[in-house]
Amino acid sequence: MNNYEASIKDPSGQQVALSYDPDNGQPIPKVFVVCDRSDTAPVWGYILRQQGLIVILETSIEKAIDHWSAEMPDLVVIDIDATHEDRMELYRKFREVSVAPLLLFLPTHHETQIIEAYTAGVDEVVVKPISPAIFLAKIMAWVRRSWTMPIDGLSLVKMGSHRLDPARRCMINPDGLEIKLTNLEFRLLLLLMSRPAHVFSVDDVIQSIWGGYGSGDQVLLKNVVYRLRRKIEADPSHPLLLQTGLGGYSFQG
Repeated sequence: MNNYEASIKDPSGQQVALSYDPDNGQPIPKVFVVCDRSDTAPVWGYILRQQGLIVILETSIEKAIDHWSAEMPDLVVIDIDATHEDRMELYRKFREVSVAPLLLFLPTHHETQIIEAYTAGVDEVVVKPISPAIFLAKIMAWVRRSWTMPIDGLSLVKMGSHRLDPARRCMINPDGLEIKLTNLEFRLLLLLMSRPAHVFSVDDVIQSIWGGYGSGDQVLLKNVVYRLRRKIEADPSHPLLLQTGLGGYSFQG
């Protein structure tokens, strides 16, 4: 697949690359694979790249957190030989910095470890061995889940000089620049821009985006807000558009 790159600036002013499919202008999902097995990592990378996905391989557990924070992936796969305690620490650190779905591959079936992994924020646990075909099927299913949102019946949303285009899943800023959005980012903006300047409570936002409540979802919401501000705000550390206040969020475009 041929693609082209654009970029946005993170809070430090550094450029963050974004890749798009030139055929439809949509962002290409990015999969971050943490695998310390030299015989397996290249196989997983090859299989996913054959599907046109952007794949980042990390073989160092110690570097994984910093690396995926910089990459801002849409899906994370962990397949490592480590103790249960080391895995748990990795899950927890990941959930502190990202809202992306997390798939964990375990070498053996251990019910207690599986339950603890789900509790720590893992979205799906897969017990090996697993064939390349099943591996690919699971990854593609999660990519569709992360990037698909029905747009039938949704029309262009305008607020001030900003527009939200459901058909292209992007925000168009006053300069006419299209800012591509992930599914969760789009859902959040669609909600906030539907009632200009209205402050939606955290629970209302969580219910609208995830369909459920819970303290864990508040952490995920904060990460979505953080990532969205990096895309749409001139200065993410002093946001003017997506604001926090009175126990919730509002769009002040």
